[in-house]
Amino acid sequence: METVVDEVCASCGSRRLPDGRFCLFCGDLLNDPVSSVTAVQSHTNRVPDTADKIEYAGFWLRFLAGTVDVALEAFGALLITLAIDFVLQHFGRSFGIDRWNAKVFTGFAYISILAVGSWLYCAFMESSAWRATVGKRLLGLQVMDTEGRRISFGQATVRHFMKFLSLFCLMIGFLMAGWTKRRQGLHDIPTDCLVIRVPAKNPSLLGQ
Repeated sequence: METVVDEVCASCGSRRLPDGRFCLFCGDLLNDPVSSVTAVQSHTNRVPDTADKIEYAGFWLRFLAGTVDVALEAFGALLITLAIDFVLQHFGRSFGIDRWNAKVFTGFAYISILAVGSWLYCAFMESSAWRATVGKRLLGLQVMDTEGRRISFGQATVRHFMKFLSLFCLMIGFLMAGWTKRRQGLHDIPTDCLVIRVPAKNPSLLGQ
C-alpha cells in the first residue's frame, strides 16, 4: 500500500518542509495517519501497547529539570576550576605563570570545563540506562526516540548542541515544548526525540 504524504500538517495546517517527517511548529507526524500506525505496529523494536500510557513532559517540568542540571554542571565546573586555581597560585611561578596570568587562565578554564562537561554529562546520562540526567531523573522524566528506544550517544550529542539553536532563537526553541503536540522543543524534532513522564509505579515502562 502506497504511503500518502500530506503537503500540510493535519494538526496545525502549517506547510511541511521537503522530506520532513514532523511538523516544525507542532511536532506532529506528517505522514498519513493509517500508514504511520501500521508502520509503528509492525516495528519489532517498538514496545507494544504503550502509546496510550505515554505522558509527554511539558515546558515547566523540563525547565525545572534543566535548572537542576545547569546548577550541577556549574557547581562541578567550579570545583574543578578552584582546584586548578589553587595549583596555579601555589606552583604557577615554577612554570613562569604569575598571579594575573593564572587568573586569566582560570577564567578560560572554567568556561571550557563547563562547555565540555555539560556536553559529556548530558550525552552520557541521556544515552545511559537511566535515559535521563539527574534533574530529569528527580522529576521522573526520560528521553527516548520516537520509536520508544534509548537514544544513542551520538543522538544525545546532536540533541545537546541543537539546544544552542533553541537558545539563539530568543528561547523560542525551548518554549515550543509548551505548545507542540508531543511537547517537543526545537532541539528534539530534528533528532526524533521525546521527553516523557514515567509513572512512579512503573519506571521501566518502556524498557531499556
